[in-house]
Amino acid sequence: MPVQLKRRIYIACIFLTGLFILLMVRLAWVQVVQINRTMPGFQRTVREMSVLQRERGVVLDTGRGQFTDYKGQALTGKLEWGVVLFPRPVQSSHSYPSTMANSEVKELAALLHTDTKSLQKEWNQGNAPHFWTAGANQPSTLTESQVARIRELKVDGASVYPLMTRYGQAATGMQWLGHLAEQPGFPNAQSGHKNEVKQPFAMKSGAAGLERTMEPLLMGIGPTLLTRMVTGSGEVIPDIQPRVIAPSNTHYPLRAETTINIDLQQGIEQIVKKSGMKEGAVVVLDAANADVRAMVSAPFYNPQHVDPKHTAWANRAVQGAVPGSIFKIVTAAAALEYHAVSKGETFHCGGEWGKYGLSCWKEHGHGTLNLEQGFAESCNIVFAETARRLSMEQLERTADALGLARPVGWEGKQVAGMPVLHHFDHEDAGRVRLPSVSPQDEGAKVQTAIGQRDVLVTPLQAANLIVTLLNDGKVSAPRLVQRIRYADGDTMLDMPMHDSPSSAGRISPATAHQLLSWMKKVVSDGTGKSLQHARWQVAGKSGTAQVQQHGENRNHQWFIGYGPTEQPKYAVAVLVQNVAPSSRHQATAMFRKVMDYLAESS
Repeated sequence: MPVQLKRRIYIACIFLTGLFILLMVRLAWVQVVQINRTMPGFQRTVREMSVLQRERGVVLDTGRGQFTDYKGQALTGKLEWGVVLFPRPVQSSHSYPSTMANSEVKELAALLHTDTKSLQKEWNQGNAPHFWTAGANQPSTLTESQVARIRELKVDGASVYPLMTRYGQAATGMQWLGHLAEQPGFPNAQSGHKNEVKQPFAMKSGAAGLERTMEPLLMGIGPTLLTRMVTGSGEVIPDIQPRVIAPSNTHYPLRAETTINIDLQQGIEQIVKKSGMKEGAVVVLDAANADVRAMVSAPFYNPQHVDPKHTAWANRAVQGAVPGSIFKIVTAAAALEYHAVSKGETFHCGGEWGKYGLSCWKEHGHGTLNLEQGFAESCNIVFAETARRLSMEQLERTADALGLARPVGWEGKQVAGMPVLHHFDHEDAGRVRLPSVSPQDEGAKVQTAIGQRDVLVTPLQAANLIVTLLNDGKVSAPRLVQRIRYADGDTMLDMPMHDSPSSAGRISPATAHQLLSWMKKVVSDGTGKSLQHARWQVAGKSGTAQVQQHGENRNHQWFIGYGPTEQPKYAVAVLVQNVAPSSRHQATAMFRKVMDYLAESS
């Protein structure tokens, strides 16, 4: 054999031996070291994933973090019971469970409020365990009596297991909470989770509200699974019993403690529902610190069944709307701050102003009145004359100083690894004027001063405006979440209250006190007289904005205020949207109902 050939064979042998040694080292590394390490992008080790590849499972608990109100009462996450249907290998020409005693099938079907055919049809779907859903897209929960009887039956292949449901079944006005949805491509929607449970819908991520803004904190470290071992072809191995796989970290899932008072939230939702309000919002803030105690948006939505094409899931409490006369608070503040109106000065309202098509809501006018009286009567003529003495920049600066035309909701930077954390998802900034409108346009300025033209204010900003006045002109940042707790109750993260200062500075305490006094006059002598017999002595400002909806004239009705006037506890903003121009002022009536309810609950 030629020497050159021998050399080639020798080199090849050395190469193959080296390759074999490398493979052996790699295999040993995987078997001894890496098998107990968490796989990149997953929450489980290689050993656990290798076992899960041979199992089919159903999710008992997604492991997602939960929400509570400020007293610790659960807002999400209720432990309920459901029936898990376990598939079996085909043992005859009939699919399982047709081989079971017919009486057992009938009794189980009767307990589940269905018929035998429907039960068998759902039972034989797929080769993985699954909860009985009654044809819906979520597990059907059981009553205590159903649980007890099904356990007594001991039907082979049908067992009762606990499951964690997230939301209630009823429609609600808690759009600030949000909802979950399947989101392909979302970073946390890891394919590993889908492989484990064979049910992609079980691993959803936040699509709106706090569910979305707090997703990194809520996503958890993995689900609790009920699994069955399967063969290579996917058939369940009947001799191996089901097992539950759960994360071992006792700190998770986390719990977000909100500022909401769930009793107030639900009570105000009932007020909104009974009133027949179709569109709008109610915001209740703690008068001392601007924490949100209740926030209701209408129409209501069902977080279990959200249609992205419809807008009921959107939170109207943080969406801008034309404010009408509640914006006169800003104009009055600017007049006081910039001394645009002298003390004791009077104006004359004859009903028509004669410029820019502006008129007063009172047909024949209010006669002679000063700025305080014009505020109480919400006289457009008085505020048009006042606006002429102010510049657009002064109106804008005052609005900014009062927390309008900019987001005011709580915001934290570099929180738990997140660059920015917002409490209010998709919060509108609102505005005073469009950039295209000249500051020298007197017509635009006058319309702006009475809350028309291009002005937009959110109900959250409107309620916070009242808190700002109650706190001597200091703008607070409303919160929805006060802390994050571990599952064992220890605090992981506090979200302390903070202010929302303006580059324009703040209004003086004297101006704030003056405006609060004028709001009392609205109730005693002005447009809010219907509130004189409320349980609490209250104060506030009404507003009616003219808008267009689908080419028709409609009104937005507002009332914002506080109570009780001596020791204020709550600031409230009510917005009723898109009502007929001839409608009574529903917002004032609802403000009284809300305040009466708050008085009863205190």
